[in-house]
Amino acid sequence: MPREIITVQIGQCGNQIGMEFWKQLCAEHGISPEGILQDFIVEGIDRKDVFFYQADDEHYIPRAVLLDLEPRVIHGIQNSPYSKLYNPENIYISEHGGGAGNNWGSGYSQADKLSESLFDILDREADNSDSLEGFVLCHSIAGGTGSGAGSYLLERLSDRYPKTLVQTYSVFPNLGSL
Repeated sequence: MPREIITVQIGQCGNQIGMEFWKQLCAEHGISPEGILQDFIVEGIDRKDVFFYQADDEHYIPRAVLLDLEPRVIHGIQNSPYSKLYNPENIYISEHGGGAGNNWGSGYSQADKLSESLFDILDREADNSDSLEGFVLCHSIAGGTGSGAGSYLLERLSDRYPKTLVQTYSVFPNLGSL
């Protein structure tokens, strides 16, 4: 039985890294940008179900949740060749769209206010898993949304899912360029 992993992409950096991650996974598993298994792929034991689930119409959909407090990067993903890959119900963009302004405290407090909406998405995705292994969180340590909202979600994921793994891919700023 596959143990599913849900990818949580937070903020500009997290969503940009997440987009490249899904491009690579699609290429490795022979899944087109639309989520269709390509003709040259033979059914095998490559365990697509860890990171993807198969919809009723045979599309493969990433177990991904895309979160941002400003729309620019997610709108870029939604207008890319991979726009049909993601489940639109797993995309959250803050209604006011102002972002966190590179402020950790703003990202953290906005995530706290939005936690019910965010966890509705995360809980639904977790509930749709047969045997959830854990979460992979992609975010930046600098800035506001990835760092602040990312910190908030890391704390709450540990509280809410104490027996699942939480792995982070955290991007640190290049202090040499300051």
